[in-house]
Amino acid sequence: MSSVGKCVVVRTQWPPLSRVFTTIAATRQITAAEQRTSEPKPVSEVPGPRVYPLLGCLPSIIFDKSFSSNKLHLYFKKMIEIHGPIIKLTAPFTLPMICITNPYDAENLVRATMDASLRQGFDSLKMIRLQTADSYFEGKTGIMTENGEEWWRVRSRVQPFMMRVKEVVAYLPVMDQISLEFMDRIASLQSQFGEMPSDFLNEMYKWALESVGSVALNRRLGCLDPNIAPDSEPIRLIRLVNQLFTSLTEVEFGPHLWKVFPTPAFRKLKKTHQEFLEIADKNIRETEAALLAQEPSDDRELTLMEGLLLKPGLSRKDVVTLILDMLFAGVDTTSHTLSFVMYLLARHPEVQIKVQEEIDTVLGDHEGPLTHHHLAKLHYLKAVVKESMRLLPTVMGIARTLDKELVISGYLIPKGWSVMVVTMLMGLDESLFPRAKEFLPERWMRDRPLGPIHPYSLFPFGAGTRMCVGRRIAEQEMYTFLVRLMQRFTVDYKYDDIEVVCRLLLNSAKPLKFSFTERR
Repeated sequence: MSSVGKCVVVRTQWPPLSRVFTTIAATRQITAAEQRTSEPKPVSEVPGPRVYPLLGCLPSIIFDKSFSSNKLHLYFKKMIEIHGPIIKLTAPFTLPMICITNPYDAENLVRATMDASLRQGFDSLKMIRLQTADSYFEGKTGIMTENGEEWWRVRSRVQPFMMRVKEVVAYLPVMDQISLEFMDRIASLQSQFGEMPSDFLNEMYKWALESVGSVALNRRLGCLDPNIAPDSEPIRLIRLVNQLFTSLTEVEFGPHLWKVFPTPAFRKLKKTHQEFLEIADKNIRETEAALLAQEPSDDRELTLMEGLLLKPGLSRKDVVTLILDMLFAGVDTTSHTLSFVMYLLARHPEVQIKVQEEIDTVLGDHEGPLTHHHLAKLHYLKAVVKESMRLLPTVMGIARTLDKELVISGYLIPKGWSVMVVTMLMGLDESLFPRAKEFLPERWMRDRPLGPIHPYSLFPFGAGTRMCVGRRIAEQEMYTFLVRLMQRFTVDYKYDDIEVVCRLLLNSAKPLKFSFTERR
């Protein structure tokens, strides 16, 4: 039997969605040409939960038994099960939303919004930054929250520094050193407790902040110091980032009454953001001072911050806001993704062995820092990460706001509506991914042994001009971590299957008490 046939089924909380996916497969037969020539149906005919006067779908959502602020993904799944691959959701003070689970529709959406990549979802954060005392943000709130020309002004200038391979590879040695130190931390915890403690995810957050801080701030923050104080600035930053994600979920996915008056949830988000801002800004200023104190040198490569500060068209506040967002967005995201990867590797030892063999072959007797050439050869490792993102994603999907009307699945969606691609459900579609419940990294290898894969059936970093600007940094961090992990340890997980909860990002509801065994 081939290695593909040996993979074990992943047991999650998702029941079969055969009826939905049969409908999706049929819907896909509507080609773009047919949509242009046939008369589109009005948006009023898009199915969805019951709509009430003035309140929209809000009562239907709140009083649905499957609705929970920390399990939003289950509500979306239920609505797709009931109504099919395209649904409509409306609520007061928010843009009306269309949710889709068809990769052809997803491609249509991304291409149609390429030149005007508008996005909602962080309106509360934008409002808070505009209200910040002393005009800290100078009326410009950063590429995470901005849209239109202001978003593109900054994005177009920072993208070369964050997406060019040469710029990102310069940080590989320090990322590698951080991962090696974290492996020592794992060994220490394993020796002390016999497995990872219940708060192991907090340890992952320390690794993530240390890693992203080495790029954003060009210096070590000391997160991996085993004696780091609970009230130290790095630990406070991690705690504040966690609180920001929790508060954003409550504010953005709850009733948007905060647009009319400051609700308790909005006030809590504002307070957390201000505390985060004060600590992060202090660290940014320290980095600036250290850079200014250095002697000029023609041989030294510019750091990310230096390059951005010298870039024409970017103000200091543009750069500071970007650094803030890197620190905010770069902790939970990579930590949760790697937690899911480790869980799946632990559940599938045959895949783990194959990853270890690839790493052993590529590195051989190499004892120095990892190089870009090493990472470039780890094809199976990258397939493992991609397959994990399919089965256990960290985000529910991506959304775009239409700057012009667009026909989607035969319906005419008006300008100004928001369209969300629910990618987490597409990943479980049998018509897109044969044996969809199984963890089969081989499906992503060059020869595609399980058949071709639609490029818009999985895009965990987004797509088009609004694709995550930190993608290459995050990937390099994660690949480096996994290389050092699999080189040194075999991971095991002896407990029940995990359950996923949503806190803006998806995460395990249970402590991930992994066990790590030294390979040598």
